[in-house]
Amino acid sequence: MNRKIPFLVGAGHLSENQMRTASRALSECWGGDLITFLTAESPSKCLQNISIRNGLVSLIGDAAIPKSHGDSWFEELGAWRQPTILLAFPLASEEIPGSVPAYAALCSTLSVPLLGVVQIGGSWSPTLRRRDGLPWCGWMPDPLKPFEKDKDCETLTAKEEIEEVICTLRIRMIDLVDNINS
Repeated sequence: MNRKIPFLVGAGHLSENQMRTASRALSECWGGDLITFLTAESPSKCLQNISIRNGLVSLIGDAAIPKSHGDSWFEELGAWRQPTILLAFPLASEEIPGSVPAYAALCSTLSVPLLGVVQIGGSWSPTLRRRDGLPWCGWMPDPLKPFEKDKDCETLTAKEEIEEVICTLRIRMIDLVDNINS
């Protein structure tokens, strides 16, 4: 496989339902196909057999867990230089869990091309997100919950929020491909 297809990876423990619905919502705006792999599958076999030309790949499960042969999905994503998007769900307290910066650091350590981090649901605070130093691409509403607009100010629709995130990701994807090719 020589085409770079972005992988959607949960940053921490996310349910299969959370990953599938968030991946589907992002994929609808991204365009192309959405394929799904489970982290229980062999990363190298899956990466060799990707046949889509455009779209996203959703990885269900914990990408940091080493497989029986020793390599984790993160190690393989780094070895194959596959662009990765981390999906982060805030805690009930609205805080971002410590697993999010840990997964971003793991991407850096293993040379995984991290396009960015997308917050799914919760309250979005650009000021707080800038302070934590992660490559945030924005926020999208939790697709499992009804989208409610802020009563005090005009906000974008759920689809417009996702389109803003996709725009940021596409720009980063172009920059990444340019860097790989130069």
